[in-house]
Amino acid sequence: MRPEHWLYTIPLRLRSLFRWGQADQELDDELRDHLERKSEEYRGRGMTQEEAHRRARRDLGGIEQTKEKCREARRVRWIQDFIQDLRFGLRMLRKSPGFTTVAIVTLVVGIGANTAIFSVVYAVLLKALPYPQANRLVMVYENVRLPNYVNDRNEVTPGNFSDWTSQNTVFENVAAYRNRSFNLIGTSEPLRVEGELVSANFFSTLQVDQALGRGFAAEEDHPGPSHVAVMSYGLWKSHFGSDALILGKKILLDGEGYTVVGVTPPGFHFPDLDDQLWVPMALSPAERVNRGSHYLDVFARLKPRATLQQAQAEMSVIARHLTELYPDSNTGQTVSVVPLQEDLAGPVRPTLFVLWGAVGLVLLIVCANVANLLLARASARHREIAVRLALGASRPRLLRQLLTESTLFALLGCPLGLLLSRWGINALKLLATSHLPRTDEFTLNTPVLAFSVAIAIFAGLISGLAPALQAGRESVHDTLKAGGRESVAGSPMRMRNVLVILETALGVVVVIGAGLLFRSFLRIQQVPLGFQPQGVLTFRAIPRGQKYSDLTQRSAFYQQVIERMDTLPGVKSAAAVTFIPLTFVRGSKGFTIEGHPPIAPGQIPMAGYDVVTPGYFATMRIPLREGRDFSWSDTPGNQPVIIINEAMAKKYWPQENALGKRMHQGGPDDHEFPWLTIAGVVGDIREFDPLTPPRPTMYFPITQFPDPRGVLRDWVVRTAGDPLAAASAVRSAVWDVDKDLPVTRVRTMEEVRSMSIASQRLNLLLFALFAALALVLATVGIYGVMAYSVAQRTREIGIRVALGARDNAVLGLVFAQGFRLAALGLLFGVTAAFALTRLMASMIYGVSSTDAATFFAVALLLASVAAAACYIPARRAMRVDPMVALRYE
Repeated sequence: MRPEHWLYTIPLRLRSLFRWGQADQELDDELRDHLERKSEEYRGRGMTQEEAHRRARRDLGGIEQTKEKCREARRVRWIQDFIQDLRFGLRMLRKSPGFTTVAIVTLVVGIGANTAIFSVVYAVLLKALPYPQANRLVMVYENVRLPNYVNDRNEVTPGNFSDWTSQNTVFENVAAYRNRSFNLIGTSEPLRVEGELVSANFFSTLQVDQALGRGFAAEEDHPGPSHVAVMSYGLWKSHFGSDALILGKKILLDGEGYTVVGVTPPGFHFPDLDDQLWVPMALSPAERVNRGSHYLDVFARLKPRATLQQAQAEMSVIARHLTELYPDSNTGQTVSVVPLQEDLAGPVRPTLFVLWGAVGLVLLIVCANVANLLLARASARHREIAVRLALGASRPRLLRQLLTESTLFALLGCPLGLLLSRWGINALKLLATSHLPRTDEFTLNTPVLAFSVAIAIFAGLISGLAPALQAGRESVHDTLKAGGRESVAGSPMRMRNVLVILETALGVVVVIGAGLLFRSFLRIQQVPLGFQPQGVLTFRAIPRGQKYSDLTQRSAFYQQVIERMDTLPGVKSAAAVTFIPLTFVRGSKGFTIEGHPPIAPGQIPMAGYDVVTPGYFATMRIPLREGRDFSWSDTPGNQPVIIINEAMAKKYWPQENALGKRMHQGGPDDHEFPWLTIAGVVGDIREFDPLTPPRPTMYFPITQFPDPRGVLRDWVVRTAGDPLAAASAVRSAVWDVDKDLPVTRVRTMEEVRSMSIASQRLNLLLFALFAALALVLATVGIYGVMAYSVAQRTREIGIRVALGARDNAVLGLVFAQGFRLAALGLLFGVTAAFALTRLMASMIYGVSSTDAATFFAVALLLASVAAAACYIPARRAMRVDPMVALRYE
């Protein structure tokens, strides 16, 4: 196109856009002049003035149609039409405030729920991690495949970590960390702070600069008298008053002085959300070559040009080489390299997709419901639409107008939907903190706002599509001939029936999903735990520091505190344990059984373990099947003993009595471990959570467990009444022995049990909410169609009554129609649910994804809902007066 053409057309189009009134007036004048000249021409041929004028108009093809063609030629008409459609749509909304309110509120529910769930999906699955070039960060795990132990994400031994670091060529940095809590002394009262023991290059691997100070130097990551620490911005602000001179000051952690060398930037937390302190791991030379203890989490940063596949291949080669060098410890071990984002999001991805799908179904139900409302409204506007078509409006133009109106509903509801989603996001933060990653990043950020607007436009277009297409198919002649009566054609009614069947089917899928989760949750609640959580108070108090470095000192501390607790009013017994059950944390140890044949590398038996004080089994009501409990007299000078559970006894001594048998930790050549005599066998318990079956487990007495890592963290106190009533006295009993020991996580064992199934409860709550919305919308949909049908068939019903039809017959007529729609919706919904609920297999326990009882219960529920929805229209039909009905229309 020539430049001079643009110089002519651009000003013309801008003038048409911003001075469209003047341009239209000029167009009117031009067409009028054209008609006059054409009429004059036909009059010159001998026609009368009226005939000449009619002939001229016919040649022109219709004034309004010609105007539309001229406006389209300007290529800005679509903007003017859109503005005009918006104005007309707003006028129609103001004209029917009740209808507008119902439609907007319905859409708000769908938009708000979808936005809230998407904020979670975006933060967990889509949003990049808050570190520079986070796509290069990976977790590196041991992938263990042994006859007695399988774990593709096993923690790493220090020896493997050292070799991986020195032998790889694909990583820029390899760092390690280990969870550790600290007793912070010197504040108003003892404070337990969560933190990490880390390698010196921890922060440099993440490429995180401190808000104040620095990270760790390599020389600080070695054993020595000087200790340094980096604290979180939150801890610095809340407990040290944002002291700008904090660098170089000493804080007391576990009774030892640590110099603060840095403060992390605001919002930094890695690897755990509650981490507030980072301290160098400072492994000794002996620890750095240890290949028997697996307790490190390792992560790395890929080199700029290295790929994940290259890293996996090289680390697999290194793992095979280490297996050749150290067959006793490394047999059956390979390496798994997992992107850090995948490591965080992978376990929860299926659940989030299922929830997102469920809330998407709710949105479609909302759209179907609003479409039904718009269809009812369109039936009252059929004459208006026919007149506009008769005056020359094209059907695409009319379709665009109606879609603009429906989209306006959704866009007006979008702000309210965002408000609803904000409340939903805050609720999700509270409910999902313990089992969803990155909950602090659930927010209404720009991508989430963009999604909300997009979903609103989508909902508006989908809601308005069926009514718009239906309106465009009406016969202009028949509609104008019908006069002011509402459309009684069968097609609109068929469309409304289809929409009700659709929303009922979608609702059935959501309700069946909620039913499966409910049945699963009931099964989880009924799982026998192997102990009695009722009446038990738990808390955490961890004795650490130099004064507890010796086994005798640790044992004396536990004994003194327990003896004080036993004398408290209302306390029946007390004990301490490494980790209380149902807290998802457990260790495993290999062992050798006396008299069993020699084992090959990688064949060592494995079992979980706990270290406990005497009285633990009685306090938790774990039954003692054989033998005896531990005693405070089981000291290092006496015979070393151990207690095992039934699962271990049945697996390793299936045909004999395990009492009196001997075993020791480690492999056959680990002679530094003493032989332990099995003194008792106790019942199996659910250690990790109610869903994980019991595994072979051994219990060591604290009085004979010299390993400093065997510190007991958790305490259990069985009371005669309300456990929380004893909390204050229990704290005092601890502080009477050690006033500097923080007492935290004070809760009942029933609360711990409830927290262990929090993720299942959240899934159930969300699905139950979606199911309730689906049921309400389906009820409204069926009721709306039946009420509209009764209104349309008033004359027919009157004739039936006049001819002798009884009330029961009229009632049956209405109910038959309603149940027919519900039955079709149920049929399609059950068929879809049969396929889709298989995606929920990982979310349910003890129930099949095609559980017949759940499907049958939902069918009965839907039948009840359909009956309730049909009742009021049916009663209205029974009250039809034949005389009034025969005069209808």
